[in-house]
Amino acid sequence: MEKPVEPKKGNKNLLIGIIAVAIVVVLVGTFVGLDYKNLVAPSTSTSNQQLYVYTGVSGPANSEHLLGGCVIAEMKGGSAPPASAQLMAYLMNPLVQKNCEAATGFIPVDKGSYTSTPSSSVPSIYSPSNATVTVSYYTSMSAADQSYVSGVISNFEKTYPNINVQVSFITASSIVEEVSSLVTSNSRANVVMTIDNLDVGVLFYDGYLARINPTTITAGEGTISTITNLNNYETQVFGGVYFLTQLVNIPLVWVDYTALKNAGISQVPTTYTQLMTDAKTLDKKYGQGMINFQGHGGASTPTEMYQWMVQFGGNPMLFNDTGDIQAMEYIYNLSAYFSPDYKTSYWATYTGLASNTYSMMYYQWPGSVNLTKLGMKMYSSNDTVANTSLAAINGGVFLRSPVSWISEWNTIMDKAWVKIIESGSVTSYTQIPALMTHYNTDMYNYLVEFYSQSVANNYEAGMYAPVEGS
Repeated sequence: MEKPVEPKKGNKNLLIGIIAVAIVVVLVGTFVGLDYKNLVAPSTSTSNQQLYVYTGVSGPANSEHLLGGCVIAEMKGGSAPPASAQLMAYLMNPLVQKNCEAATGFIPVDKGSYTSTPSSSVPSIYSPSNATVTVSYYTSMSAADQSYVSGVISNFEKTYPNINVQVSFITASSIVEEVSSLVTSNSRANVVMTIDNLDVGVLFYDGYLARINPTTITAGEGTISTITNLNNYETQVFGGVYFLTQLVNIPLVWVDYTALKNAGISQVPTTYTQLMTDAKTLDKKYGQGMINFQGHGGASTPTEMYQWMVQFGGNPMLFNDTGDIQAMEYIYNLSAYFSPDYKTSYWATYTGLASNTYSMMYYQWPGSVNLTKLGMKMYSSNDTVANTSLAAINGGVFLRSPVSWISEWNTIMDKAWVKIIESGSVTSYTQIPALMTHYNTDMYNYLVEFYSQSVANNYEAGMYAPVEGS
């Protein structure tokens, strides 16, 4: 995920921001095994290394987990909205989603994707008798997924010969720039986009998205209940649905289980108390910190912090909620056992597991990597990653706070991280409450300057809290 872009400055009426479409999962209980040979070349020091993935620890106040991913939306003003809707319906089809999971690791959102024979039928929206039109499709999926996406679009054009699709693989921020330029120039282009959930809010609040009908686009068995809840929430807040969850990414913890066993740890930690104990044990065994964290900065570290603060019962947007402070204090203490790699780790980081520079990676987003090609499998041969992920998604959800100023929050949270965790200038966790209050004030002042006093007051009153909809 790249750092999101901000809406236009000076719009004072953004009392409610974007839903950063995120779903949360509860602990599934078991953890998933990785075929190490398909992940990276075997380490020279541990030829029989066992790598596993599981859903991580359960917080003292909340066991749920934040998800990321992409949404699908349509630019307003297109000359042929039914043609755009036809493409969206095709991309949301159960069989296409199932194949997408196999090719990219992103989890399907349609219930029909999890059946033994996913439906290949697509609602008929743009008639074969209609005129031939062109639809531009912008996607922020990674370069590794281009071959798969191109194949899907090619099959779509064979099925709908009167709809030509021009595909552009560009960043989410570039999608925002392109769509903004088209709308402001009164373009009649038909544009569909698959865009990171943290960026679509800029387009929504600038009025650049068309209202869509999720019932038509996701006809058939429909989306799983937690995704339907997102649509309902969007309708309640925005007065309609302007984007749909398309690609779901589940945060997981990656573990070198061999290193744990060699240190006398027989099972992965499931509570923060156990994690701290194991961190100390690993440090003593290997002579350095072995817990890795996405401390790279940008959107990475703030996303991690959001997850942890919610699990401690906090409201991450405030910075100085009681749970926020407790989470930062815990991580400050845990950071004594961080691997040196934490300052450079980012999405799809895992090579330190092979080189033995860390034994646990908290958290990682497997949609950035191809889970299926990595050989993900459950202990039970009758289970699948998709089924496990579905059970996790159905277990419970919370949404990232629905705000359009998430980019500035990311920036301030990065400052808090550098000051408290990375700089070495904080010598005791007792300094943390005052520092977090300082960052709360920074966020408040930003909202006063670029939004309104009312928004700032609502912020300070805790209005922009995580949305739980399980």
